[in-house]
Amino acid sequence: MYKINIIGAGNVAFRMALFLQAAGHSVECVCARNLEKGEKVVRALKRSRSNAFATDDFSSVPLSDITIIAVSDNAIKEVASLLPYKNVFTVHTSGATPMSILTEAGLTNTGVFYPLMTLSMNKDLDIRLVPFLLEADSAKGNEILVNIVNSIKAEYKICDSQKRLQFHTAAIFTTNFINYSLSLAYDISHPDFTFLLPSAIESVRKAFLNTPAASQTGPARRGDTNTIEKHKKILSDGKFREHLEVYEFLTDKIYKKYNPDK
Repeated sequence: MYKINIIGAGNVAFRMALFLQAAGHSVECVCARNLEKGEKVVRALKRSRSNAFATDDFSSVPLSDITIIAVSDNAIKEVASLLPYKNVFTVHTSGATPMSILTEAGLTNTGVFYPLMTLSMNKDLDIRLVPFLLEADSAKGNEILVNIVNSIKAEYKICDSQKRLQFHTAAIFTTNFINYSLSLAYDISHPDFTFLLPSAIESVRKAFLNTPAASQTGPARRGDTNTIEKHKKILSDGKFREHLEVYEFLTDKIYKKYNPDK
């Protein structure tokens, strides 16, 4: 088990501190510019007899086995440069930021510990369901990260910064873009949005079991222009202007992909 410092006090820092402690690691310090938020994380840790302390003074961060920087992407470099121990194994938790930013900040023993799922302070989750993308600039660093993931019984993949960025980009399609589409469906189906839940779940399940291409259905997939026109008529109401624009764009893409000769 490892002695760990957490830098940051937002959603990712909060969840990481709790699940790392639950796995038997010792969270030594939570360092955050907003001391009140750091103390909130520590209070949550102390419910399980933690000796962690909160600070807003980077020079007081103690020596540890690993320091985890869980702050916004644009703050990683500045925060890393403030750490007192430049050779302590230090990782950030960003999907879109290269590991090299830590070296640019003056650190010499670096890595990435990226959870491929949105973590929320207000929503508990089973950390075993969260896959982690790992990267380190040494075999020892990789060993530490793999040991930590194994201790929480989660899945992982070791990959470089470019591959991690590809995953991060792909996740935008499976989360943010899907949520945006759901918001449009919410408007169209209101007040009975929940009736769409079974079909939404089944659609995602089939896509991961059979591949998205094999699971694609609908009038655009079939080349059913009559049904498409009926849908467009429903969306021709002025309040659905945005919805119609998205419907026409996606329908056109699907239609051309699966009906190239029409």
